[in-house]
Amino acid sequence: MEETTNKDQDSLLKSKNESRDRQRPKIITIMCALYIFHVFGIILVPFSEKAWSIGFWWPPYLGFSAVIILICIYGFWEMKKWSIMLYLAFVVVNQIVMHTIGRSATLIIPGIILLIVLSQYRKMT
Repeated sequence: MEETTNKDQDSLLKSKNESRDRQRPKIITIMCALYIFHVFGIILVPFSEKAWSIGFWWPPYLGFSAVIILICIYGFWEMKKWSIMLYLAFVVVNQIVMHTIGRSATLIIPGIILLIVLSQYRKMT
């Protein structure tokens, strides 16, 4: 029968503390869950007549946007730093597209998302 050494116990405690530190914050969980509903809205828009009236490229662009946002949500969920950079790049490109077609896009939702994820940046890998 082997006895556990202090070194084994220390490594066990350390791994438990690391897993506790790596848990996803509740604010990220809530944000990801709510943002999924927003993506469902984006997915439904291309089926409207109004979306096609903007241009033949607009519905595919919305589909592409939904895919990028889903990838970002996955990254946020997994606490990955790359997801912040991808989301920031998407927001910038989307603002350029919206400005080009003469429409205004609010930055309220992207701003809130970025504030939340940036507040958790140090916990991300």
